[in-house]
Amino acid sequence: MRARRARPCLVGWEITRQCNLRCPHCYSSATVEPRPELSTKKCLELVDELAALGTKLIAFTGGEPLLRDDLETFARRARRHGIESGITTNGVLLDARRAASLKRAGFNTVQISVDGSTPERNARMRATSAESFERVLEAVRACRKLRLDVGFAMLLGAETFDDARPFLELARREKAGWVRFCGFVPWGAGKRAPVAKRLRFTGKLDGLRAFVEEARESDDPQVMFDPGFGPTEPGQRFHPCAAGKLLLYLSSTGDVYPCTSLLDPRFVVGSVNERPLRDIWCDPKMTEMARYPREKIKGRCATCEDFAACHGACRGIAYAYTGRLDSPFPICLKPAR
Repeated sequence: MRARRARPCLVGWEITRQCNLRCPHCYSSATVEPRPELSTKKCLELVDELAALGTKLIAFTGGEPLLRDDLETFARRARRHGIESGITTNGVLLDARRAASLKRAGFNTVQISVDGSTPERNARMRATSAESFERVLEAVRACRKLRLDVGFAMLLGAETFDDARPFLELARREKAGWVRFCGFVPWGAGKRAPVAKRLRFTGKLDGLRAFVEEARESDDPQVMFDPGFGPTEPGQRFHPCAAGKLLLYLSSTGDVYPCTSLLDPRFVVGSVNERPLRDIWCDPKMTEMARYPREKIKGRCATCEDFAACHGACRGIAYAYTGRLDSPFPICLKPAR
């Protein structure tokens, strides 16, 4: 198989699918019970393979990554190769002692997922207690004290949208460095109809568009929106698809996907239990989505005057909503004319 000049600079790694919470919208359908996952030895081998491929950053996610007591072992191995490590956690298990352990191991960035500005709002989405909510805030403070780059992530869906501005105020009070608003995508547990009904935006999106435009101006904290939201104006370009070109996603069982937005089984390129990671990275299927002919996209996208800037936005998210790669982007924030 021919080598590729491109390298997976960013790797998202679902290090476990076990979690201490049962969020109804969970992207990975995590469970409280232990699930099969890659061994410590295999994970260390994969860190070495990623280093050989030129990876610069590994973003460990889950499930809840802190449930793996060998997590720091992977970060130390990555640091030895000059690879930075970040983590996405729900924060409930992140006390001052574990935060210090993460920093010593080489973690630079901590993203803490919270889906509400108050214990009551967070409980509605994550079924957590007021005590757990306070532990999350204490985790943010512990990370700040250690000078870790710490920020919040919040799922922004129909049911949570009215809490977006109060959530930003919470982030300011806690002096978080940034907030990432994640669009609802029906992967994993989110595929279930009752969940989608609660979180999917329908009808006019004027209010959402106004908030995106307003929040983007914030630098206290910095506000980011993930690919779940499409461009709002012609000047806001949507990056060309980098799936399988600059990044990949590795599941807890060893399946390799081109991107975190392509989690349907049809997008699995291969398993590290069966093939070397380099072979999977060089497989033509890895870049299949990035090479998808955008002229095939139908509906509103096909006739949009700003298509050259937008490219039809994220095809993985369009597929999650519709089961079709040629469907128009479902949460386009560009005003209709």
